[in-house]
Amino acid sequence: MNATAAWLRGHGAAVSAGLLAAILLVALVLRLDGIAWGLPHSLINVDEYVVVPKAFSVAQGHVNPQFFLYPSFFFYVLAALYLAAAPLLWLTREGSPLATGTFVVDPYPYYLLARLLSAACGVAGVYVVYRLGRVAYGRPAGLLAALALAVLPLHVAYSHMAVTDVTATAIALAALWFVAEAARGRGRRWLIVGAAAAGLATSTKYNLGMLVLPATVAAVYACREEAASRVAGGARAARVWLRLLAARLYGPMLAAFILGSPFVVLDAPHFISDFIKQNRIQDRGWLGYENVPNGFVYNLTPNLAGTLGVVLLVLALAGLAWAFWRRTRFDLILAPYVLVYFLYISTWKALADRYLLPILPLLALLAVRLCVDAVRLPKKGRTAAAVAAVLAVALGAPLVSSLEFNGTLAGADTRLLAKEWVEENLPAGSVIAAENYGPPLLRAEDAGYWAGRGDAPPAYRLYSLALPSPTVPEPTHSLAWVRERDVEYVIVSSTVSQRVLAAAHVYPEIAAFYEALDEEAELVKVFTPAAGEGGPEIKLYRLRASESSS
Repeated sequence: MNATAAWLRGHGAAVSAGLLAAILLVALVLRLDGIAWGLPHSLINVDEYVVVPKAFSVAQGHVNPQFFLYPSFFFYVLAALYLAAAPLLWLTREGSPLATGTFVVDPYPYYLLARLLSAACGVAGVYVVYRLGRVAYGRPAGLLAALALAVLPLHVAYSHMAVTDVTATAIALAALWFVAEAARGRGRRWLIVGAAAAGLATSTKYNLGMLVLPATVAAVYACREEAASRVAGGARAARVWLRLLAARLYGPMLAAFILGSPFVVLDAPHFISDFIKQNRIQDRGWLGYENVPNGFVYNLTPNLAGTLGVVLLVLALAGLAWAFWRRTRFDLILAPYVLVYFLYISTWKALADRYLLPILPLLALLAVRLCVDAVRLPKKGRTAAAVAAVLAVALGAPLVSSLEFNGTLAGADTRLLAKEWVEENLPAGSVIAAENYGPPLLRAEDAGYWAGRGDAPPAYRLYSLALPSPTVPEPTHSLAWVRERDVEYVIVSSTVSQRVLAAAHVYPEIAAFYEALDEEAELVKVFTPAAGEGGPEIKLYRLRASESSS
């Protein structure tokens, strides 16, 4: 036993490097498995239909995205990736790689590149949480935190998606790592770089502006000797701290935010309008959360419990309490941020689990730090065995969930089955009104891009039935509205309809629309996922001739 311990002490760095490499490999495999599922159609997350076209437009030279519900940095990074890949795409694909028609006809490589970017950032986040954990609590805690993040199902799932969340989380972790290094005395450069990373994280997801809290705590540790020296020289303490924090933290963070999203300044009226709109969405909620009585409880369970698992969640909460009890400098950097962030987003009416992604790695880190500290207690041999067993259970459950998620990225999807049926049975040019999360049909206005191609799918005159939102009038879910537009067919998706009907008191007009369809239209086809299939239930209605022409 002593010989083994001595060998480990002598080869600790090599062992750690090997373990870290294995963890990163696990993270990579989990994130690449099924990465191309559903393409060229965005079935895995409807927000991909927003992000990828915006980034492609930026790559074409339209540098103002004219869209500020999200900040812009991810669009620019993805656009740069498209430009870098353009020569290869030129050789392997038909048409100019930056032509609108090329994107409309064959968007596959653009969605795939965006998903690969998310996967790469997911793996990078696993590495960075190791570095952060090593700085804050030692190498064992860093390795265990990296392993936890590698297998967490929410992080694995969003690493498959061409959306901003995992990239923002990776940049936020880098910011925390840099400021933690500054807090332990590595110098002002680490603090400034950390501040810039925090600004870029905020320029990827607005809510990461809350990084200013842990960065400020770290800056106090990093600058206190310099501040004390200046105060001893006769300067006023308040003025000294204001200048130091402005120069080393707030200024670089703000500058990096604007650099990543320059049109928040250059197109300020549009930014302000969209930013207010986004905050209203969070304030009034979205489909599926109308019946949630308490956001704090909901974010604990099902959201946190659903991705961490019950055992790891209990360890995380205990680890958070332990951090407030111990109050090391790194505890004071991380623990208040985790708590304040959780409390803040729990006041929203929109309670999507993805909003918790920025603090998931930190909760995992606090959980494993508690376990590492427990092993150092007296009778550590017996304690170590018990802690190892608990950790095996705590990390095993998320791994199983991640494997189950990846297992869903295979087989048929009802949206594609509906698309095939519509193209085989409905004549081109038919007028169709469809909800989100329905079949990805070709719009008539895009049919020209297929000119000269023998494999062009049928095109349809499509009208969108807008996503409902509480307190916001939504006229499209109305038989009168579709009749005025000579709509022949209506397609509804259970992803929308089930959530509406679960809160019918909030959406009485839209619930009445579904009832009217059942009573007054002909139900032509229902696509329900069979065993081994995924997707929502899709219903296709035909409006009777007298109705659609009246």
